[in-house]
Amino acid sequence: MPIPIMFPIEITKRELDARLLLAAHCVGSDRTVFLGQDRGIYRLARRWRGGIYVGKQLVLGGQKPDLTKYRELKERGFRVLFLAEEEPVFSEEKDVDRTEFLKLFHPNWMDEDDVICAWGDFSAEVFREAARENAAPIHVTGHPRFDLCKPELAGMYESETQSIRQRFGKFILMNTNFALASNLGAFQNVKKAFPRQNKNEDRAEYWMGRYCYHARMQAAYIILANRLRKEFPDYNIVLRPHPAEDPAWYRCALEGIKNVTVLNEGSALPWLASAAVLVHTGCTTGLESSYLTPKIIQYTPDMGYNFEQHLTSLVGAVCATENEVVHEIKGGTRSQVEPSAKLSIARIIANFSPQLMSSQLIGTLVAAEAKKMPVAANLGHMAELEHLVRSLFQPRNQRQRSARGVPKKFEPFDEQSINTKLRFLEGLLHKRLKCRFISPFLVEISATKEPGA
Repeated sequence: MPIPIMFPIEITKRELDARLLLAAHCVGSDRTVFLGQDRGIYRLARRWRGGIYVGKQLVLGGQKPDLTKYRELKERGFRVLFLAEEEPVFSEEKDVDRTEFLKLFHPNWMDEDDVICAWGDFSAEVFREAARENAAPIHVTGHPRFDLCKPELAGMYESETQSIRQRFGKFILMNTNFALASNLGAFQNVKKAFPRQNKNEDRAEYWMGRYCYHARMQAAYIILANRLRKEFPDYNIVLRPHPAEDPAWYRCALEGIKNVTVLNEGSALPWLASAAVLVHTGCTTGLESSYLTPKIIQYTPDMGYNFEQHLTSLVGAVCATENEVVHEIKGGTRSQVEPSAKLSIARIIANFSPQLMSSQLIGTLVAAEAKKMPVAANLGHMAELEHLVRSLFQPRNQRQRSARGVPKKFEPFDEQSINTKLRFLEGLLHKRLKCRFISPFLVEISATKEPGA
C-alpha cells in the first residue's frame, strides 16, 4: 500500500495550485497524495495508521500554543513536514522581533523524526538558534507558491490568462489586504492568539492602530479606484480583495462606478500575468508579480501608523499619494528587481535564488521520509473511504459562515481546472499523473507507470 501524504488546504485560491505542483513532485510508486479541506484531511488522517502530513495546520501558535492535533497524528504514526503558508519576515532583519516570530512557530514543538521547512536562510537561522539538541532537521526550501511565478511554469495559467485578457482587455489590478477592517472574525482570532499581550496599554493601542490602519487604507483604495478610472478611461479597473476580506464592502461602495469591477475569482497568479499594472498594499503578491506584471506599484499612504512591508517595497515603485500613483502609471515603472534587492529577498524567500525550485526540493524530502516508514495501514476498500468522506468533509459550517457575510476560505474543487493543470505538469515533469475526485472536498493524486515501463 502506498504511503499516504496528506495535503490540507485552508484557502483554496491561495493554496491549491502550489499544492498541485507539490503533489506532482511528491507522488511515486510508493506514495500517493490526498489533497483536501484542512478540517476533513485531519479527520481522515486520524482514521489512518502511518503517513506524512505536509502543512502548518496541526500546530497553532500564539501565547499558548495548541499542539493537540499534532500529538494525535504522531500517535497514529505520522511524520509531519511543517511548511508555513506565511512567514512574518517582511521587515528589515534588524527590526524582526525573534521572540514574537517564534510564538507563531517554534522548532521545539516538533519531534526529531519530523522535518521543518524554512522559507529562507533568515528564518532557518532563527529556528536553529532556538532549537534544542536533536531537534527536527531544518531545511531551507522556500515555498512552492513562488515557483508558480517562474517562466517555466507560465503555461499552467495560459488558458486562464487568455480568458481574463479577453474579458477585461487592458486593466489595472488593485490587490487589497485589509481583513482586520472587513472581517470581524479574523480580527478577533488574531487578537485572541496573543491574549496576555493585550492586557497592557501599549499592546491595546497597537491593535487599535492595526484596525484603524486597515480601515483607513481600505477607504483609500476605494477612493483610488475611482480616481484611476477617471485618469485612465481606456483601462478597466479590477479590484481584487484578499480571500479573508468580505468583498461586499467594496461592491457596496463602488456600486454603479463605471469601469470598476470587484471580484476575487481563482488564484491571483493569472490575474497578475494578465494585468498591465498592479497596485498593491505591501502583500506577497507584490513579490509574486515581479516575474509576471510589467508595472508594479505599492500604494501606502501615510496613515499615522507605520505598518509598511520593507521586503515588498524592493519591487517596483512605492507611492504615498494618489498623484504619485498616477504619475508612475503614466511614466512606466517596471518590475525588474535590482541585483542587491534580489539578494535581500532571496535571504527571506529562497525561491528568489534562480537555482532553487522549492516544489522539487520538498518532493525529494517527502520521498526520503517515505522510504524510512513502514507500509501504512490503509482504510480498507476505497468504497469505505468514499463512505467516510460524507461524514468527514462537512460543508455545513462553510455555508453558515458564508450566510453571515464572512467569505468562504475553502471552495469546492473544480474538476476541469485541476485536470487541465495536472496535464501541464505531466508534460513538465515527464510523469503520468492520475487524479481521482472522491468528493468536491477531497482528491487523490497518484503516479501511474508509462505503458511498457
